[in-house]
Amino acid sequence: MEELIAKRYVKALVQSASLDELQEIENYLQAIAALFKDWKIKEIIISPEVSAQEKLDLLLGGLKNPNKKFVNLLQLLAQKRRLSLIPYLAKELDNQIALMKKSFKGRVYSEYDLSDKEIAQIEEALSKKIGAEVKLKQASEKYDGIKVEVDTVGIEIEFSKTKIKKQIIENILQAI
Repeated sequence: MEELIAKRYVKALVQSASLDELQEIENYLQAIAALFKDWKIKEIIISPEVSAQEKLDLLLGGLKNPNKKFVNLLQLLAQKRRLSLIPYLAKELDNQIALMKKSFKGRVYSEYDLSDKEIAQIEEALSKKIGAEVKLKQASEKYDGIKVEVDTVGIEIEFSKTKIKKQIIENILQAI
């Protein structure tokens, strides 16, 4: 539900701001979204006992000359009691900027660490396939095989050892 509401705000923001302004706003949103990881700050922001102006002062207090559209967005969110949407707004705005720039980020999961050359080859192949720049990084999680995810465009490619073994066994059994 929050994602859908965030999409509406981001859509309006994209229509009213330039790419440079959007990137600046996205940087501010990412910084504030990082604050939500601290449960004390998150509790203050969602608390009905703290006034909207106090919440705004907390969020905008450390920023020097913030973008006017960003300030207006936060004021609107505070007025509508939707400051808790900030992490969703940051993610959605990041996705929209990536779509506008045709530059996507993704992750590679593998049983072993891939070399920079191997990752570059995968990036190049994906870039050609979707007609946009793709930057991948090695995920810290291990995977039984190899898996590539680019969330913004919904790409997920995987080759799992157990899945391949299972398919081979099924094919052998069907052949008998």
